[in-house]
Amino acid sequence: MSTAPGSSDTPRRTRRSPQPQERQRDAERTKARILEAAIVEVSAVGPAQVRVAAIAARAGVNKQLISYYFGGRDGLLRAIGERWREQKVAFQSETRSLPDVIADYVGQGAGDAVATRILAWEGLHYDGPEHDPDREGRREQAARDVAELRQRQERGELADDLDPAVVLLAMIGAGVAPVLLPHMANAICGADAQSPEFVAHYTEQMRRIARRLSVLVAGADEEEGEGRRAASG
Repeated sequence: MSTAPGSSDTPRRTRRSPQPQERQRDAERTKARILEAAIVEVSAVGPAQVRVAAIAARAGVNKQLISYYFGGRDGLLRAIGERWREQKVAFQSETRSLPDVIADYVGQGAGDAVATRILAWEGLHYDGPEHDPDREGRREQAARDVAELRQRQERGELADDLDPAVVLLAMIGAGVAPVLLPHMANAICGADAQSPEFVAHYTEQMRRIARRLSVLVAGADEEEGEGRRAASG
């Protein structure tokens, strides 16, 4: 018995439909690619100028998937902010001293140029909270951080005459300075602000500065100074 051209006696294998777990993994991988592409694009041109088409092209996906997974450009920007907040050092660890936590907080900003550039772009184009797509997440994280600093202040880790909110803002500024002011870091410190050696040195110096913010350390230093003056007298 003859067979039709192109036909085969071997039965064709039916294509297996992906299992729900596989579809979930594929979706997570696609979302991760989109998010990574968005981080690169936003750090290069800023959130105000970033184009959804450019993000989709870098991620190798249809731009409609950005709307599907993130609800559009603003949702993607919120997802970037949430990712940084998940990675950020928290103040909640009571087992670590405040100087160590502050040093890690500052070191994280100084060592992550991409995240810091995005933060700078957001600031340059900031024209009020009503136009900030990540305002709620940003405010919630800031409120938690300030509350934790106040608790540490109550335990004597932060001098009573310091405003925890201003301390937090100063820490953020210290963290982004090496990335945003590399020319000044080079002029002042004579070093490449993005080199691992400088970031390590800068972080350690911030730890030492943070120790001076503690009322306990300040009191100990004052007693030590009085002791030296008494001995010299």
